Amino acid sequence: MMRTNTIAAAMITLLSACGGGEEKAAGGGAMPPMAVQVHVLTPTALDNAIVTTGTLMANEEVDLVSELAGRVTSIGFTEGGNVSAGQVLLKINDDELQAQLRKAEANLKLARDDAGRKEQLLAVSGISQEQFDAAQAQLTGLQAEADELRARIAKSTIRAPFNGKVGLRSASEGGYVASNAVIARLQQIDPIKVEFAVPERYGRMMKPGTAISFSLEGDTTTYAGEVYAADPSVDATTRTVKVRARSDNKSGHLLPGSFTKVDVRLERITDALVVPAEALIPDIQGQKVLVIKDGKAVSLRVKTGIRSANTVQLTSGAQAGDSVLVTGLLAVREGMPVSAIPSNAMNATVVTDSAR
Repeated sequence: MMRTNTIAAAMITLLSACGGGEEKAAGGGAMPPMAVQVHVLTPTALDNAIVTTGTLMANEEVDLVSELAGRVTSIGFTEGGNVSAGQVLLKINDDELQAQLRKAEANLKLARDDAGRKEQLLAVSGISQEQFDAAQAQLTGLQAEADELRARIAKSTIRAPFNGKVGLRSASEGGYVASNAVIARLQQIDPIKVEFAVPERYGRMMKPGTAISFSLEGDTTTYAGEVYAADPSVDATTRTVKVRARSDNKSGHLLPGSFTKVDVRLERITDALVVPAEALIPDIQGQKVLVIKDGKAVSLRVKTGIRSANTVQLTSGAQAGDSVLVTGLLAVREGMPVSAIPSNAMNATVVTDSAR
């Protein structure tokens, strides 16, 4: 009995010693702050831009069509070559029309002389006013006939309406062309147009002078352009607004019909505060971020603006100089001690939307 009591007392003493050690360990030095990666908010330039697709178009484009049917007497251009405004591109045989014009001019001369004589006779009452009016009417009719023949003769010569490049032709010298037959296509490709569409909410922002950049499939070069016009209405099917821009093409490398990827810069914000997208913490009330204040984690309710796949603009709730937590968001709690490890600088140029 005595031995049993002695063993029990020894066990109680041992447990008391162990408990005292735990209390001593628990009452020792505080836990070290948790190391987290942060992004320091710094005002930076931010481009609000959208990405869409477009098509290259000739600045000016016409089909060269003969208004007269006839035999081709000469061709004044080379397929795929450059031509100047006013240059003769094709001539159709007009011998018959020239002969008709000579006849009309001879009749016109006689009518003019006859009208002159009758005017003198009318002055001395040698003829009636009716006879003089008939002579004048005949003169006017012959003049109109001659003018019509000159107009038809002018149509037998096809001239370039503007500087450009002629495509492949479908007529040969000595061949016969029908009226309204397309002979070739003339295009002006410097400058070149870029046609694209943007969502309707951006339509009102598409003002002349808006800068764009675009690239071609399989081409690493980035080309610059400038919006010059936008459609005043929204396409009811796609809910987009059609926009056109111009770009220099002195090298002739850009060809009409090519597919392009277009970046449209809507505005530039010079003092934007941007954080990595993973720094945002969504909850039922909206979104927040964790920042370091006096060595402890503090949550801030924020509003966002421009965003991309990797970055988000903070429009309110945070200020320049705040250290926003990027890592450890699941482990860190409000008021928990933390120490900062600065993150790498981020690219400030982002894309807000895709109009593909």
